[in-house]
Amino acid sequence: MGLRLTERNTITPSIPAGPSWNNSTLVQSSSVVTSMALRSTGSSLATTTTTKREFFTNSEQKEVEDVVSFYDDKVTQYANQEIQTVTLKTLLGLGRSGSSSHDQHQQGVAAGDLAINLDVARYARKELPVRLARLIKATQKLPFIVGTNPYIKRVYKLYYDSFQSITASPEEIRDKDDLDRFAALLKGLVESHADVVPMLSQGFLECKKYMAKEDIKRFLDDMIRARIGIRLIAEQAISLREQRHEHETSSVETPHDDIVGVVHTELRPADLIKTCASFVQELCDVNYGSSPEVVINGQTDTTFTYVPVHLEYILCELLKNAVRATVEHSQKMGRSALNPHGNGPDRHHPPTNRESGNSVVIVNQDDDQDVTKRPNEFGHPPVEVTIAQGDHEVTIRIRDHGGGISREDFDAIFDYSFTTVKNENDSSSEGSSSDDSPYGVDSIFKGVSRLAMQAGLGGPIAGLGFGLPLTRIYAQYFGGDMHLVSLQGYGCDVFLKLKQIDESLDDLQI
Repeated sequence: MGLRLTERNTITPSIPAGPSWNNSTLVQSSSVVTSMALRSTGSSLATTTTTKREFFTNSEQKEVEDVVSFYDDKVTQYANQEIQTVTLKTLLGLGRSGSSSHDQHQQGVAAGDLAINLDVARYARKELPVRLARLIKATQKLPFIVGTNPYIKRVYKLYYDSFQSITASPEEIRDKDDLDRFAALLKGLVESHADVVPMLSQGFLECKKYMAKEDIKRFLDDMIRARIGIRLIAEQAISLREQRHEHETSSVETPHDDIVGVVHTELRPADLIKTCASFVQELCDVNYGSSPEVVINGQTDTTFTYVPVHLEYILCELLKNAVRATVEHSQKMGRSALNPHGNGPDRHHPPTNRESGNSVVIVNQDDDQDVTKRPNEFGHPPVEVTIAQGDHEVTIRIRDHGGGISREDFDAIFDYSFTTVKNENDSSSEGSSSDDSPYGVDSIFKGVSRLAMQAGLGGPIAGLGFGLPLTRIYAQYFGGDMHLVSLQGYGCDVFLKLKQIDESLDDLQI
């Protein structure tokens, strides 16, 4: 990397316009280049016979590599290219030439067709470097002090390394072997990015005083939308390849007509809600010692076309808010069978024996609806999830009895890094410091919840402040939306509207 730097005109590099990584970056890079020039001119014999490691210490070499990544001409060239959007129908492999003459069953098993796999992989190989390069350039334009934050810097390096890996791979994907190698590369990159959102949240928690709130929101909105598109393209190429491989190696012919890559054409929200609710209840039990029941009612047999991993993320975030608010309000109002620390029974509400731990109940329309009002043995009223299917959308309402949101907090709930969870230094005593870190000895971040954040499945039970803004972006990405109604002193209703994406495959741009 250091030798490459000497081959370019790095003495007068161009600095991006605006309040980007400012002149201190230029001074820093110039000092490195000057040092390099002085050392290299000391002796022509040394220049030709001494290795790169002898010119630089480890710290100097790392500094040079950072400068090279910042002024990488290849990144600029790709970032200046136009993004080539693709419809969801094409990404599914259903828009391929000639597919219109196939019957519906043949389209359903198109994920196993090698030609369609190759089409999607070739598009990913061409398009992903452009989108990654744009993310890299956007991160470079952050204020210098924000860009040097270790969490933001780590995210930047992940995107830069991914860009380098993809552009270093063969441009032509001609056959099955090429496809398998490229899919394996993408899978490794996707896995390496699992912690990007927690790292961004922690980075901007630490740096929020250095940027205006509106600038942070604009940057993160754009980055997260771009990230969703990048992951969709990459994961579709990976999933199509894996499904084709499974179809080729399976001794029993069991084609998944309802799954095409990352899209499920017969997704049943009630089943996914049940899975997410069980996961969230486990987190709640770890943090508080108890959790409310989750009751699923309405049109529980609803099915529609959607991306399960997106809906899973949305549901986990909304259910985490609902169960946490319910338990904390129960403790505050004295209706909980556990004391406020969650470590023993309250004399007012002795708990009964529960046979099977947490409870997620699916209630059909003809069943007893009273179950949505009965508190469990811990004194928590249930969280009610209602499913309704319209002509063009599916609506999911999540209702809790968690006391609602105060008037002063309501306007800020969609701001990044806003959270009602106290950090480790919050204290009622005077003179306490106010660090922004959400982690603390007495905070709710313990054990399983912290591991869940690292796994990337919806994060910890609360505290990062990214849940609601990210949830709304995910809902809006495919033409849906999310609204929240608060009844202060009682609870919240969250309305999640999801578009029937099978009706607009030709219009949805990725």
